[in-house]
Amino acid sequence: MWGVNSSSQIYHYTNDDENPWVGILGTLSDIGAGADGTVWGVDSSSGVFRYAGDAPS
Repeated sequence: MWGVNSSSQIYHYTNDDENPWVGILGTLSDIGAGADGTVWGVDSSSGVFRYAGDAPS
């Protein structure tokens, strides 16, 4: 699961009770994941990005 907070910071849910949400470098206005697990985001300038591992592309 992925999320964006009110400050546009990106988070990934880890399902780990001690550290359930991990911050991801960058900011986005919106984020979503496809059925195949591909993660897409939109920034404040309407740019569209695909997340690939540790490096957004």
